[in-house]
Amino acid sequence: MTVNSTGEQNRLAGRDFNENNIQIDQFDGRHTVNIAIPSEKEEKRPLVKAQRKELNCLVTAIAEAGDNEAFVIWQKVHAEIGVTSIEDMTVNQYQAALSFLQAMLERLKEKDASKALVSLLLRNSEDSELRQKLIRYCHVNFGTGRLNDLTRNQLQMCLSWLDQQTQDIPLSPPKDNHSPANVTTLLRNHPKEFIVIFLIGFLLGSLFF
Repeated sequence: MTVNSTGEQNRLAGRDFNENNIQIDQFDGRHTVNIAIPSEKEEKRPLVKAQRKELNCLVTAIAEAGDNEAFVIWQKVHAEIGVTSIEDMTVNQYQAALSFLQAMLERLKEKDASKALVSLLLRNSEDSELRQKLIRYCHVNFGTGRLNDLTRNQLQMCLSWLDQQTQDIPLSPPKDNHSPANVTTLLRNHPKEFIVIFLIGFLLGSLFF
């Protein structure tokens, strides 16, 4: 079957077409017509002001929390995204850059929290025997006695265990202190009272002896 259609206005299959020449040659149900729909073009617009501000705030926070300068952090972002500067970054790349910086900031916060916990554990276990118990607890439960190698959750478990240990240790009774130095201090601070006591003792001794 051959169908030739020419002209600016023609009707085929009940629809209007504006074609100069349409030719269908021997078409039947065995043929498949593929209609390609062009995909949306990648967004090439540069970052808007609010997006740039958000990224800059995150970089500043990371620089203040860590040891790297802001330009070093930006270099890491550029390498991650695949650009040479923020000027080359598009709105499509904003979310990837944002997630990268947020993850970096969270790691720094986690590291700072772990450092604080390690410092607290060391300060609360100054007693050598208690420190050895703490190290043994870490070896048994976490496979290492190095506090710096433990995660934040593990350090919190250590602190909870250490608090329990210190609560279970009975308080030692106060020692009686009657050293000569204390007697001398009493004589120096209360000379009149000691003179009166001495005279009373002397008089009583002379009466009975």
